[in-house]
Amino acid sequence: MSTDPKEPRGAEHAPAEPSIPELSADELIGGVEAELVEEPIAPAHPGVAKAAPRSISELHLKGVIESLVFASDKPMTPSDLAKVTHAEARDIRKLLGELHEEYKPRGINLDEVAGGWQFRSSAANAPFVRELLQAKPIKLSRAQVETLAIVVYRQPVTRPEVDEIRGVDSGAALKILLERDLVRMMGRKEEAGRPVLYGTTSHFLTFFGLKSLRDLPTLREFTELTAESEAELSASMMAGATPAPSSSAEGRTSKERAGGD
Repeated sequence: MSTDPKEPRGAEHAPAEPSIPELSADELIGGVEAELVEEPIAPAHPGVAKAAPRSISELHLKGVIESLVFASDKPMTPSDLAKVTHAEARDIRKLLGELHEEYKPRGINLDEVAGGWQFRSSAANAPFVRELLQAKPIKLSRAQVETLAIVVYRQPVTRPEVDEIRGVDSGAALKILLERDLVRMMGRKEEAGRPVLYGTTSHFLTFFGLKSLRDLPTLREFTELTAESEAELSASMMAGATPAPSSSAEGRTSKERAGGD
């Protein structure tokens, strides 16, 4: 039997190659596009906004708010948070309220103080925090408490007006209150001698855990206090029984407090 010299030996037994259908360029491109999965584009800025590129879930925004408030060394207002996150202020307020309730039973609380929001260690755990940091609470003398109370309820008020109400010189008490950033100079009164006007600071609100001066009891409520309640309130202020400082600034403020008495 004759064989073709150009054909390799055993070629007659090799399996046939599968045939590949010829496709046009348009058909090939169409097939590739069908396999692609459209990936969502990450937003440039986090926040709940009307524009689609900026919209994210409320859960993500809540986490962003936690991070921002924790990292800040001062209370953050809803408008501050809205500006950073490019979110609506109403969404920020809603989520802040939710976080406030979630943190209530925990060792760290999210409190509204001085017009903003701040993470603060629970007041119930303050003795343990002080022991860890070896910090002394700020104590106010009776003279300082009296002077501060007059400034709070009569601000803006001058030193001669404070002295007249107390019946004694208040210069030393005012000096300590200024050093501790509980009282500030607000300007000068337009009268003979132009005496300095005094008022409270935002740190005063933070120190006593107040949202604003409107949270203070009225003078009528003070007069209606029983002798026992009045003594308890006075002792609390003089002993420095105030909410613990914010978690982000705990170390710094505690060192300042340790040598502040």
